[in-house]
Amino acid sequence: ADVIKQIQQILGPQFLVQNKYQQNADLYKIMQLEKWIIFAILALIMIVASFNLVGALTMLVLEKQKDIHVLNAMGATPWDIQKIFLMLSAVMALLGAFIGGGIASLFCWLQFKFHFIKLGGSSFIIDYYPIQPMAIDYIAIIILVVSIAILAGWIPSRKAAAKIYERIV
Repeated sequence: ADVIKQIQQILGPQFLVQNKYQQNADLYKIMQLEKWIIFAILALIMIVASFNLVGALTMLVLEKQKDIHVLNAMGATPWDIQKIFLMLSAVMALLGAFIGGGIASLFCWLQFKFHFIKLGGSSFIIDYYPIQPMAIDYIAIIILVVSIAILAGWIPSRKAAAKIYERIV
């Protein structure tokens, strides 16, 4: 901002001095909107994928009924059993998030290095889709993935804990 002011003072009021963001304000607004839309689409995909996680964990609970009862006989409370399956859900989500983050980082690097995705039209200074990986984006995705996975793991973990109550009654 200081450099722009200095250049503006040197050139005078008859010239308009702008940085790349001011020159391409429409492009950057569209890209910001696109970023939020992609995040929403990713959230919907994760919600749909969480049904698969619910199914997998439910099958695991059914397969591990004997183990659940053994843990209960050894002193595990229903909450302890529930925590085991919630932790399994979180571990599966984190593993998926980090593998997905690695693949996404690879694609970002490829786009940054080789400019595979081109922009249509000739009104922009650049002809490729610019990429700038940001830590906050990665953090937001990991939080989203883990939150959805823990919510999805809640139902099977409750079923696992309920198996103990069924045994008691």
